Amino acid sequence: MAEFVPVSGVKNHVYEACHHVVKALRASDNNLDANLRKLLSDLESHLSTFGIADTRVEDTGFSEIEERFKEAVKTILSWETNHSTILEAGPSEADQFFQALYDVQTVVMGFKALPIKSNHKEKDIYNQATVAIDIAMLRLEKELCDVLHQYKQHVQPEYLAVSSRGKDLVYDESFVSLDDEVVVEASSHEDDDEQISEFYNSDLVDPSVLPHIKAIANAMFACEYHQAFCEALISVQREALDEYMLTLEMERFSCVDVLKMGWEDLNGAMRKWTRAVKIITQVYLPSEKQLCEQILGDFESVSSACFIEISKDTVLSLLNFGEAVALRSCQPEMLERFLSMYEVSAEILLDVDNLFPDETGSFLRMAFHEVSRKLADHTTATFLKFKDAIALNESARPFPGGGIHHLTRYVMNYLKLLPEYTSTLDSLLHNINVEDSIPEKTGQDVLPSTFSPMARHLRSIVTTLESSLERKAQLYADESLKSIFLMNNFRYMVQKVKGSELRHLFGDEWIRKHIARYQRDVTNYERSTWSSILALLTDNNNNSERRTLRERCRLFSLAFDDVYKNQTRWSVPDPELRDDLHISTSVKVVQSYRGFLGRNAARIGEKHIRYTCEDIENMLLDLFECLPSPRSLRSSRRR
Repeated sequence: MAEFVPVSGVKNHVYEACHHVVKALRASDNNLDANLRKLLSDLESHLSTFGIADTRVEDTGFSEIEERFKEAVKTILSWETNHSTILEAGPSEADQFFQALYDVQTVVMGFKALPIKSNHKEKDIYNQATVAIDIAMLRLEKELCDVLHQYKQHVQPEYLAVSSRGKDLVYDESFVSLDDEVVVEASSHEDDDEQISEFYNSDLVDPSVLPHIKAIANAMFACEYHQAFCEALISVQREALDEYMLTLEMERFSCVDVLKMGWEDLNGAMRKWTRAVKIITQVYLPSEKQLCEQILGDFESVSSACFIEISKDTVLSLLNFGEAVALRSCQPEMLERFLSMYEVSAEILLDVDNLFPDETGSFLRMAFHEVSRKLADHTTATFLKFKDAIALNESARPFPGGGIHHLTRYVMNYLKLLPEYTSTLDSLLHNINVEDSIPEKTGQDVLPSTFSPMARHLRSIVTTLESSLERKAQLYADESLKSIFLMNNFRYMVQKVKGSELRHLFGDEWIRKHIARYQRDVTNYERSTWSSILALLTDNNNNSERRTLRERCRLFSLAFDDVYKNQTRWSVPDPELRDDLHISTSVKVVQSYRGFLGRNAARIGEKHIRYTCEDIENMLLDLFECLPSPRSLRSSRRR
């Protein structure tokens, strides 16, 4: 395909054309005044110094130029009503069009080198040439738009892979909606990174048509229609970018829209923003910049200006969303989303600096850095407020059944999500001191991560949670149930730390300390529940009379009935802990009861013994099952 020669490449041809025009003017009008004749002679002499006016040129008549000119105009005009693209017509037709445009432009430039045109024929040729140029430019502008649309290519599908997250997390300020199953599904932060960690530039336009587009650019720039070319390129590519944003499901929201959004809608929009801003800055915009450079590489400053114009509306809409989110209140349930947004905003800053290195793009570069700073400040404030919200979470009534409190589940499951953001939180928290219950130690068995800024803050959050649980435990009138509640919740905290990446942050000393803590609660439960009951089964010199033995047996049965009625409604959700309690209790209670009956059954009398040892053993297995109502007491009383 013949490519239109840029202005710098046609200098000699322009001189040749001017020479033809000079000879034609001298031959066409014998009434030229002396001044004009002298001007033409001087111009002819000037052109000759460039080696243009050789014998071959002298012998070329104006009629040959005029004929060639007419053919060129005819070729250009033939495309005025042709709705197909020049590219589709094939290389030969494209060569003819660009050659015709070159011939007409040569004549126009030749006339521009002469004084004001007064000759009628000269004016007519010049006007025909300028009209043809206008028509050609309109045709090329349409050609540019058509080719860009027709040969547009989309970013590869793998860049659009949706997160493997099963469902969005939904939070509320009552700390009741983050459970274990949701956390398992939600822990896919690293998977998301893997999906978008190997970005590279994509071809937004079929590479095979780039020489044709570049030929259009050179022709329009040579004809001083660079503004029309740039406007067309910007318009088409900006529209393509808008369409791509719809593919990413990223809408444009005003600040007011973002501030009014409910949590569920905002949560979804923040997830989409995190994904979209990374793909746009690391894939799409580098590809767009590459395209501009491929087309306008000979016009570097123009290439940069076009790229910025194509990008800025979309970029600013993304930045506006980030700024609006940072204006919302620091709600604890938004912490993970803020972390994700800040992490991405910090990660892409180098990419942004490379995208907009020039002064013309400095406003976008600075805007990205400012949004990242605001997200950093807001994320830090939200993290710190999370601990405050835990401290302020009070209860008016004891938690039913002494089970694992919603606050405990919420906090520990939320903390399980945070190790994925360790480096981010360490950078945000490194200048913020916090009290830590575990003194810093050194040694082979101590991981440095245990005393990182994030680790200290997470332990501080759990310390706040522990204080809240202690206050909640005081709402129980029953000392045994208070111990069950504390045992359940401290055990849950230990299990969450041991079974996750939190272990590397909390450290083994913290785990040992808290295991000892809930084991003390187990001991307190057994003492407060069974000590007075088992005392009834202990023989001494004062408890040897037959009536006294029967009374003690009766009182034991009544006390056991009371424990059974109450504690079958209590909850120990951890099956391992529940089994341990059953075994421990059974060993103490059944063994004591069996010894008591073995020593005293004959004197008590069978009809006064309500429960056998097997009855007691089986009934103990019903404890802590959190039944909605008391189970009917079994009786193995023999008739």
